[in-house]
Amino acid sequence: MGSALRWLAFALCAAWLVLGPFARTSEDVRRYDYLPDIMPSDWRATNIWLDSTECTVARGAWLTICENGRLIPMSERAIADDPGHASLLSVWAAITGKRATLVDVARLNTILNAIGLLALAGLLFSQRAWITSIVLLALGPVEYLGWMGTSPHWAFIGMVSLAGILPLAIATRSNRAWIGGGLLALALVTLIRESIGLMGFALTVGAVAATALRERWPVRVLPRLALLVLLAVGALLAPKWVTMARDAAFPMAPAERLQTHGLSHTLYLGLGFVENKWGIRYDDDYGEDLANKAGIVFCSPEYFRMMWTLYLTRITEDPVEVARIYWEKALRLLVVPTLQPGPPFGVVFAIGLLHLLAATWFGAWRRVGFRQGLPIEAVSLGFLGLFLAQAILALPSHMYAVPVNAFILVLFGVIVEFTARALWTALSTALSVRRRPT
Repeated sequence: MGSALRWLAFALCAAWLVLGPFARTSEDVRRYDYLPDIMPSDWRATNIWLDSTECTVARGAWLTICENGRLIPMSERAIADDPGHASLLSVWAAITGKRATLVDVARLNTILNAIGLLALAGLLFSQRAWITSIVLLALGPVEYLGWMGTSPHWAFIGMVSLAGILPLAIATRSNRAWIGGGLLALALVTLIRESIGLMGFALTVGAVAATALRERWPVRVLPRLALLVLLAVGALLAPKWVTMARDAAFPMAPAERLQTHGLSHTLYLGLGFVENKWGIRYDDDYGEDLANKAGIVFCSPEYFRMMWTLYLTRITEDPVEVARIYWEKALRLLVVPTLQPGPPFGVVFAIGLLHLLAATWFGAWRRVGFRQGLPIEAVSLGFLGLFLAQAILALPSHMYAVPVNAFILVLFGVIVEFTARALWTALSTALSVRRRPT
Protein backbone atom coordinates (compact mmCIF):
# COMPACT_ATOMS: atom_id res chain seq x y z
CA MET A 1 0.00 0.00 0.00
CA GLY A 2 2.85 2.35 0.84
CA SER A 3 4.42 1.73 -2.57
CA ALA A 4 1.09 2.33 -4.31
CA LEU A 5 0.65 5.65 -2.51
CA ARG A 6 4.15 6.73 -3.47
CA TRP A 7 3.53 5.96 -7.14
CA LEU A 8 0.22 7.79 -6.91
CA ALA A 9 2.10 10.84 -5.61
CA PHE A 10 4.54 10.55 -8.50
CA ALA A 11 1.69 10.21 -11.01
CA LEU A 12 0.00 13.31 -9.60
CA CYS A 13 3.24 15.31 -9.88
CA ALA A 14 3.72 14.09 -13.46
CA ALA A 15 0.12 14.99 -14.32
CA TRP A 16 0.62 18.46 -12.85
CA LEU A 17 3.76 18.83 -14.97
CA VAL A 18 1.97 17.86 -18.18
CA LEU A 19 -1.25 19.79 -17.56
CA GLY A 20 0.47 22.83 -16.06
CA PRO A 21 3.97 23.97 -17.16
CA PHE A 22 4.15 21.77 -20.26
CA ALA A 23 0.69 22.83 -21.51
CA ARG A 24 1.47 26.52 -20.93
CA THR A 25 4.79 26.36 -22.74
CA SER A 26 3.27 24.35 -25.60
CA GLU A 27 0.70 27.10 -26.00
CA ASP A 28 3.30 29.86 -25.76
CA VAL A 29 5.21 28.48 -28.77
CA ARG A 30 2.47 29.86 -30.98
CA ARG A 31 4.35 33.16 -30.89
CA TYR A 32 6.62 31.68 -33.57
CA ASP A 33 3.62 31.40 -35.91
CA TYR A 34 3.72 35.15 -36.50
CA LEU A 35 4.79 35.89 -40.08
CA PRO A 36 7.13 32.87 -40.31
CA ASP A 37 7.94 33.51 -43.97
CA ILE A 38 9.06 37.06 -43.26
CA MET A 39 10.71 36.36 -39.89
CA PRO A 40 12.71 33.11 -40.13
CA SER A 41 14.67 31.69 -37.22
CA ASP A 42 17.84 33.53 -36.28
CA TRP A 43 19.56 30.12 -36.16
CA ARG A 44 20.46 29.39 -39.77
CA ALA A 45 20.39 25.61 -39.46
CA THR A 46 16.78 25.73 -38.22
CA ASN A 47 15.61 27.25 -41.50
CA ILE A 48 17.42 24.49 -43.38
CA TRP A 49 15.67 21.86 -41.22
CA LEU A 50 12.35 23.32 -42.36
CA ASP A 51 13.45 23.25 -45.99
CA SER A 52 14.43 19.62 -45.48
CA THR A 53 10.91 18.74 -44.28
CA GLU A 54 9.54 20.21 -47.50
CA CYS A 55 11.73 17.71 -49.32
CA THR A 56 10.34 14.97 -47.07
CA VAL A 57 6.79 15.84 -48.09
CA ALA A 58 7.70 16.03 -51.80
CA ARG A 59 10.10 13.09 -52.13
CA GLY A 60 9.95 11.14 -48.87
CA ALA A 61 13.64 11.79 -48.22
CA TRP A 62 15.20 12.88 -44.94
CA LEU A 63 18.30 14.93 -44.17
CA THR A 64 18.14 16.26 -47.72
CA ILE A 65 17.38 19.50 -49.55
CA CYS A 66 15.48 19.48 -52.85
CA GLU A 67 17.19 21.84 -55.28
CA ASN A 68 16.41 22.01 -59.00
CA GLY A 69 14.96 18.51 -58.98
CA ARG A 70 18.02 17.04 -57.23
CA LEU A 71 18.50 15.71 -53.71
CA ILE A 72 21.32 17.47 -51.87
CA PRO A 73 22.69 16.06 -48.57
CA MET A 74 21.65 18.46 -45.82
CA SER A 75 25.22 18.56 -44.48
CA GLU A 76 26.13 20.63 -47.56
CA ARG A 77 23.82 23.43 -46.40
CA ALA A 78 23.57 23.03 -42.60
CA ILE A 79 27.30 22.73 -42.03
CA ALA A 80 28.58 20.98 -38.89
CA ASP A 81 25.03 20.40 -37.65
CA ASP A 82 23.86 17.35 -35.69
CA PRO A 83 21.06 15.48 -37.52
CA GLY A 84 18.60 14.92 -34.67
CA HIS A 85 16.21 17.87 -35.00
CA ALA A 86 16.04 17.61 -38.78
CA SER A 87 15.34 13.86 -38.60
CA LEU A 88 12.54 14.23 -36.04
CA LEU A 89 10.97 17.13 -37.94
CA SER A 90 11.04 15.02 -41.11
CA VAL A 91 9.16 12.26 -39.28
CA TRP A 92 6.55 14.82 -38.23
CA ALA A 93 6.29 16.18 -41.78
CA ALA A 94 5.84 12.65 -43.15
CA ILE A 95 3.01 12.04 -40.65
CA THR A 96 1.20 15.33 -41.26
CA GLY A 97 2.00 15.70 -44.95
CA LYS A 98 2.99 19.33 -44.32
CA ARG A 99 6.22 21.28 -44.17
CA ALA A 100 7.29 21.83 -40.56
CA THR A 101 7.16 25.34 -39.10
CA LEU A 102 8.97 27.28 -36.39
CA VAL A 103 6.09 26.39 -34.06
CA ASP A 104 6.88 22.71 -34.65
CA VAL A 105 10.55 23.31 -33.83
CA ALA A 106 9.78 25.13 -30.57
CA ARG A 107 7.20 22.50 -29.61
CA LEU A 108 9.68 19.71 -30.39
CA ASN A 109 12.20 21.30 -28.01
CA THR A 110 9.49 21.53 -25.34
CA ILE A 111 8.49 17.88 -25.80
CA LEU A 112 12.10 16.68 -25.65
CA ASN A 113 12.66 18.59 -22.39
CA ALA A 114 9.45 17.25 -20.85
CA ILE A 115 10.37 13.68 -21.80
CA GLY A 116 13.83 14.12 -20.31
CA LEU A 117 12.44 15.46 -17.03
CA LEU A 118 9.79 12.74 -16.67
CA ALA A 119 12.17 9.92 -17.63
CA LEU A 120 14.88 11.00 -15.19
CA ALA A 121 12.39 11.56 -12.37
CA GLY A 122 10.74 8.21 -13.11
CA LEU A 123 14.04 6.33 -12.94
CA LEU A 124 14.93 8.00 -9.64
CA PHE A 125 11.51 7.13 -8.21
CA SER A 126 11.80 3.51 -9.34
CA GLN A 127 15.10 3.32 -7.43
CA ARG A 128 13.35 4.45 -4.22
CA ALA A 129 14.99 7.87 -4.30
CA TRP A 130 11.52 9.24 -3.67
CA ILE A 131 12.35 12.65 -2.27
CA THR A 132 15.03 13.24 -4.93
CA SER A 133 12.50 12.46 -7.65
CA ILE A 134 9.84 14.75 -6.19
CA VAL A 135 12.39 17.56 -5.73
CA LEU A 136 13.31 17.23 -9.41
CA LEU A 137 9.66 17.27 -10.48
CA ALA A 138 8.90 20.25 -8.23
CA LEU A 139 11.88 22.42 -9.19
CA GLY A 140 12.49 21.13 -12.71
CA PRO A 141 9.72 22.86 -14.69
CA VAL A 142 11.34 26.28 -14.32
CA GLU A 143 14.59 24.97 -15.82
CA TYR A 144 13.11 22.56 -18.35
CA LEU A 145 9.94 24.31 -19.47
CA GLY A 146 10.27 27.91 -18.37
CA TRP A 147 11.47 28.99 -21.80
CA MET A 148 11.65 27.78 -25.37
CA GLY A 149 13.28 28.66 -28.68
CA THR A 150 13.90 27.48 -32.23
CA SER A 151 17.59 26.59 -32.08
CA PRO A 152 18.76 23.13 -30.93
CA HIS A 153 20.18 24.51 -27.67
CA TRP A 154 16.74 24.80 -26.08
CA ALA A 155 16.42 21.01 -25.89
CA PHE A 156 19.81 20.34 -24.34
CA ILE A 157 18.66 20.10 -20.70
CA GLY A 158 16.25 17.34 -21.72
CA MET A 159 19.05 15.62 -23.61
CA VAL A 160 21.36 15.74 -20.59
CA SER A 161 18.61 14.12 -18.54
CA LEU A 162 18.15 11.34 -21.10
CA ALA A 163 21.93 10.88 -21.35
CA GLY A 164 21.91 10.03 -17.63
CA ILE A 165 19.36 7.22 -17.91
CA LEU A 166 21.76 4.48 -19.05
CA PRO A 167 24.64 5.13 -16.60
CA LEU A 168 22.17 5.57 -13.73
CA ALA A 169 20.30 2.39 -14.67
CA ILE A 170 23.56 0.42 -14.73
CA ALA A 171 24.97 1.98 -11.56
CA THR A 172 21.75 1.41 -9.59
CA ARG A 173 21.23 -2.08 -11.04
CA SER A 174 17.88 -1.24 -12.55
CA ASN A 175 15.88 -3.76 -14.56
CA ARG A 176 16.42 -4.47 -18.25
CA ALA A 177 13.58 -2.18 -19.31
CA TRP A 178 15.40 0.87 -17.94
CA ILE A 179 18.69 -0.26 -19.48
CA GLY A 180 17.04 -0.83 -22.86
CA GLY A 181 15.34 2.55 -22.62
CA GLY A 182 18.67 4.09 -21.67
CA LEU A 183 20.28 2.71 -24.84
CA LEU A 184 17.51 4.18 -26.99
CA ALA A 185 17.81 7.46 -25.10
CA LEU A 186 21.56 7.58 -25.72
CA ALA A 187 20.97 7.12 -29.46
CA LEU A 188 18.45 9.97 -29.48
CA VAL A 189 20.75 12.22 -27.46
CA THR A 190 23.67 11.63 -29.81
CA LEU A 191 21.46 12.50 -32.77
CA ILE A 192 20.46 15.78 -31.11
CA ARG A 193 23.87 16.74 -29.63
CA GLU A 194 27.04 14.76 -30.21
CA SER A 195 28.92 16.18 -27.20
CA ILE A 196 26.14 15.32 -24.73
CA GLY A 197 25.97 11.81 -26.18
CA LEU A 198 29.71 11.47 -25.55
CA MET A 199 29.12 12.50 -21.92
CA GLY A 200 26.47 9.83 -21.50
CA PHE A 201 28.72 7.24 -23.10
CA ALA A 202 31.70 8.17 -20.89
CA LEU A 203 29.59 7.81 -17.74
CA THR A 204 28.15 4.55 -19.04
CA VAL A 205 31.66 3.13 -19.37
CA GLY A 206 32.40 4.41 -15.87
CA ALA A 207 29.25 2.74 -14.50
CA VAL A 208 30.17 -0.53 -16.22
CA ALA A 209 33.68 -0.39 -14.73
CA ALA A 210 32.30 0.35 -11.26
CA THR A 211 29.87 -2.57 -11.57
CA ALA A 212 32.70 -4.93 -12.52
CA LEU A 213 34.80 -3.77 -9.55
CA ARG A 214 31.90 -4.32 -7.12
CA GLU A 215 31.47 -7.94 -8.19
CA ARG A 216 33.23 -10.61 -6.16
CA TRP A 217 33.66 -12.71 -9.30
CA PRO A 218 33.80 -10.11 -12.09
CA VAL A 219 34.61 -12.73 -14.77
CA ARG A 220 31.02 -13.96 -14.56
CA VAL A 221 29.54 -10.60 -15.51
CA LEU A 222 32.18 -9.50 -18.01
CA PRO A 223 30.33 -10.85 -21.10
CA ARG A 224 27.14 -9.02 -20.10
CA LEU A 225 29.02 -5.80 -19.34
CA ALA A 226 30.99 -6.04 -22.58
CA LEU A 227 27.71 -6.42 -24.49
CA LEU A 228 26.39 -3.30 -22.76
CA VAL A 229 29.42 -1.29 -23.84
CA LEU A 230 29.10 -2.63 -27.39
CA LEU A 231 25.44 -1.63 -27.54
CA ALA A 232 26.31 1.80 -26.14
CA VAL A 233 28.90 2.23 -28.91
CA GLY A 234 26.17 1.35 -31.41
CA ALA A 235 23.89 4.00 -29.87
CA LEU A 236 26.72 6.53 -30.02
CA LEU A 237 26.99 5.90 -33.76
CA ALA A 238 23.31 6.66 -34.38
CA PRO A 239 24.08 9.74 -36.56
CA LYS A 240 26.15 7.54 -38.87
CA TRP A 241 23.39 4.91 -39.08
CA VAL A 242 20.81 7.57 -40.01
CA THR A 243 22.94 9.14 -42.75
CA MET A 244 24.00 5.72 -44.08
CA ALA A 245 20.35 4.67 -44.30
CA ARG A 246 19.54 7.88 -46.19
CA ASP A 247 22.42 7.37 -48.63
CA ALA A 248 21.30 3.79 -49.27
CA ALA A 249 17.65 4.74 -49.74
CA PHE A 250 17.93 7.74 -52.06
CA PRO A 251 20.06 8.53 -55.13
CA MET A 252 22.17 11.60 -54.52
CA ALA A 253 25.70 12.87 -54.88
CA PRO A 254 28.03 11.82 -52.03
CA ALA A 255 28.22 14.37 -49.22
CA GLU A 256 31.51 16.26 -49.02
CA ARG A 257 30.88 17.28 -45.40
CA LEU A 258 30.11 15.18 -42.34
CA GLN A 259 26.69 15.48 -40.67
CA THR A 260 28.20 16.21 -37.26
CA HIS A 261 29.81 18.95 -35.21
CA GLY A 262 33.24 17.36 -35.29
CA LEU A 263 35.22 17.14 -32.07
CA SER A 264 38.58 18.24 -33.45
CA HIS A 265 37.10 21.46 -34.87
CA THR A 266 35.77 22.40 -31.43
CA LEU A 267 38.94 21.43 -29.59
CA TYR A 268 41.24 23.47 -31.81
CA LEU A 269 39.04 26.57 -31.99
CA GLY A 270 38.51 26.22 -28.24
CA LEU A 271 42.12 27.31 -27.78
CA GLY A 272 41.06 30.64 -29.26
CA PHE A 273 38.33 31.50 -26.76
CA VAL A 274 40.86 33.58 -24.81
CA GLU A 275 43.83 35.56 -26.07
CA ASN A 276 46.62 33.21 -27.12
CA LYS A 277 50.09 33.31 -28.70
CA TRP A 278 48.94 31.63 -31.93
CA GLY A 279 46.19 34.08 -32.78
CA ILE A 280 43.55 31.32 -32.86
CA ARG A 281 39.96 32.62 -32.74
CA TYR A 282 36.87 30.79 -31.55
CA ASP A 283 35.05 31.47 -34.77
CA ASP A 284 33.80 29.07 -37.46
CA ASP A 285 35.02 31.53 -40.08
CA TYR A 286 38.55 31.09 -38.73
CA GLY A 287 38.27 27.35 -39.27
CA GLU A 288 36.92 27.90 -42.78
CA ASP A 289 39.87 30.17 -43.56
CA LEU A 290 42.25 27.40 -42.47
CA ALA A 291 40.44 24.97 -44.75
CA ASN A 292 40.61 27.36 -47.71
CA LYS A 293 44.34 27.94 -47.18
CA ALA A 294 44.92 24.18 -47.09
CA GLY A 295 42.82 23.68 -50.21
CA ILE A 296 40.30 21.33 -48.55
CA VAL A 297 36.53 21.44 -48.03
CA PHE A 298 35.43 22.99 -44.75
CA CYS A 299 34.00 20.36 -42.34
CA SER A 300 34.99 17.48 -44.61
CA PRO A 301 36.74 14.39 -43.18
CA GLU A 302 40.06 15.84 -44.38
CA TYR A 303 39.34 19.07 -42.54
CA PHE A 304 38.67 17.30 -39.23
CA ARG A 305 41.86 15.26 -39.63
CA MET A 306 43.79 18.48 -40.22
CA MET A 307 42.30 20.02 -37.08
CA TRP A 308 43.36 17.00 -35.01
CA THR A 309 46.90 17.46 -36.30
CA LEU A 310 46.89 21.19 -35.52
CA TYR A 311 45.43 20.64 -32.06
CA LEU A 312 47.98 18.01 -31.06
CA THR A 313 50.77 20.15 -32.52
CA ARG A 314 49.81 23.11 -30.32
CA ILE A 315 49.76 20.91 -27.22
CA THR A 316 53.22 19.50 -27.87
CA GLU A 317 54.56 22.88 -29.00
CA ASP A 318 53.69 24.77 -25.81
CA PRO A 319 51.82 22.76 -23.14
CA VAL A 320 52.23 25.63 -20.63
CA GLU A 321 50.33 28.00 -22.91
CA VAL A 322 47.59 25.42 -23.43
CA ALA A 323 47.35 24.88 -19.65
CA ARG A 324 47.03 28.65 -19.13
CA ILE A 325 44.24 28.87 -21.69
CA TYR A 326 42.37 25.99 -20.08
CA TRP A 327 42.79 27.42 -16.58
CA GLU A 328 41.32 30.76 -17.65
CA LYS A 329 38.39 29.01 -19.29
CA ALA A 330 37.78 26.83 -16.22
CA LEU A 331 37.58 29.90 -14.00
CA ARG A 332 34.96 31.47 -16.26
CA LEU A 333 32.56 28.65 -15.42
CA LEU A 334 33.60 27.99 -11.82
CA VAL A 335 32.95 31.54 -10.59
CA VAL A 336 29.46 32.01 -12.06
CA PRO A 337 26.15 30.33 -11.14
CA THR A 338 24.38 28.20 -13.72
CA LEU A 339 21.25 27.90 -11.57
CA GLN A 340 19.50 31.20 -10.88
CA PRO A 341 19.37 32.07 -8.06
CA GLY A 342 22.19 29.94 -6.74
CA PRO A 343 25.83 29.80 -5.72
CA PRO A 344 28.67 29.70 -8.27
CA PHE A 345 29.12 26.45 -10.15
CA GLY A 346 32.44 25.79 -8.40
CA VAL A 347 30.78 26.03 -4.97
CA VAL A 348 28.02 23.62 -6.00
CA PHE A 349 30.61 21.17 -7.33
CA ALA A 350 32.71 21.41 -4.15
CA ILE A 351 29.69 20.87 -1.86
CA GLY A 352 28.65 17.81 -3.84
CA LEU A 353 32.14 16.30 -3.76
CA LEU A 354 32.53 16.91 -0.03
CA HIS A 355 29.15 15.35 0.69
CA LEU A 356 29.90 12.30 -1.46
CA LEU A 357 33.32 11.74 0.10
CA ALA A 358 32.16 12.27 3.69
CA ALA A 359 29.03 10.11 3.39
CA THR A 360 31.01 7.33 1.71
CA TRP A 361 34.00 7.49 4.07
CA PHE A 362 31.80 7.19 7.18
CA GLY A 363 29.47 4.59 5.67
CA ALA A 364 26.51 6.91 6.11
CA TRP A 365 24.65 5.79 2.99
CA ARG A 366 23.97 2.39 4.53
CA ARG A 367 23.18 3.72 8.00
CA VAL A 368 20.49 6.10 6.75
CA GLY A 369 19.02 3.49 4.39
CA PHE A 370 19.95 5.35 1.20
CA ARG A 371 22.47 3.09 -0.54
CA GLN A 372 21.11 4.07 -3.94
CA GLY A 373 22.02 7.68 -3.18
CA LEU A 374 25.72 6.92 -3.68
CA PRO A 375 25.58 5.98 -7.40
CA ILE A 376 22.97 8.69 -8.09
CA GLU A 377 25.17 11.37 -6.54
CA ALA A 378 28.27 9.97 -8.25
CA VAL A 379 26.65 10.11 -11.70
CA SER A 380 25.37 13.63 -10.99
CA LEU A 381 28.85 14.81 -10.05
CA GLY A 382 30.17 13.01 -13.12
CA PHE A 383 27.98 15.23 -15.30
CA LEU A 384 29.13 18.33 -13.44
CA GLY A 385 32.73 17.30 -14.05
CA LEU A 386 32.09 16.65 -17.74
CA PHE A 387 30.44 20.03 -18.19
CA LEU A 388 33.46 21.61 -16.55
CA ALA A 389 35.64 19.67 -18.99
CA GLN A 390 33.46 20.91 -21.86
CA ALA A 391 33.96 24.49 -20.69
CA ILE A 392 37.72 23.94 -20.48
CA LEU A 393 38.13 22.19 -23.82
CA ALA A 394 35.49 23.98 -25.84
CA LEU A 395 33.33 26.91 -24.78
CA PRO A 396 32.68 28.20 -21.21
CA SER A 397 29.50 29.92 -22.34
CA HIS A 398 26.52 30.14 -20.00
CA MET A 399 24.20 28.85 -22.75
CA TYR A 400 26.20 25.64 -23.06
CA ALA A 401 26.58 25.21 -19.29
CA VAL A 402 22.91 25.68 -18.29
CA PRO A 403 21.86 22.09 -19.26
CA VAL A 404 23.95 20.81 -16.32
CA ASN A 405 21.22 22.23 -14.07
CA ALA A 406 19.36 18.95 -14.60
CA PHE A 407 21.90 17.16 -12.43
CA ILE A 408 22.45 20.09 -10.10
CA LEU A 409 18.78 19.65 -9.19
CA VAL A 410 19.33 15.89 -8.78
CA LEU A 411 22.36 16.59 -6.59
CA PHE A 412 20.31 18.96 -4.46
CA GLY A 413 17.54 16.36 -4.19
CA VAL A 414 20.00 13.67 -3.08
CA ILE A 415 21.39 15.91 -0.32
CA VAL A 416 17.86 16.82 0.82
CA GLU A 417 16.83 13.16 0.89
CA PHE A 418 20.03 12.10 2.64
CA THR A 419 19.41 14.75 5.32
CA ALA A 420 15.75 13.75 5.73
CA ARG A 421 16.63 10.06 6.05
CA ALA A 422 19.44 10.87 8.51
CA LEU A 423 17.07 12.89 10.69
CA TRP A 424 14.45 10.13 10.54
CA THR A 425 17.06 7.52 11.48
CA ALA A 426 18.29 9.63 14.39
CA LEU A 427 14.72 10.26 15.60
CA SER A 428 13.79 6.58 15.32
CA THR A 429 16.91 5.59 17.23
CA ALA A 430 16.21 8.13 19.99
CA LEU A 431 12.61 6.97 20.36
CA SER A 432 13.62 3.31 20.51
CA VAL A 433 16.16 4.07 23.24
CA ARG A 434 13.54 5.92 25.31
CA ARG A 435 11.12 3.00 25.05
CA ARG A 436 13.58 0.44 26.37
CA PRO A 437 12.81 -0.71 29.90
CA THR A 438 15.29 0.52 32.50
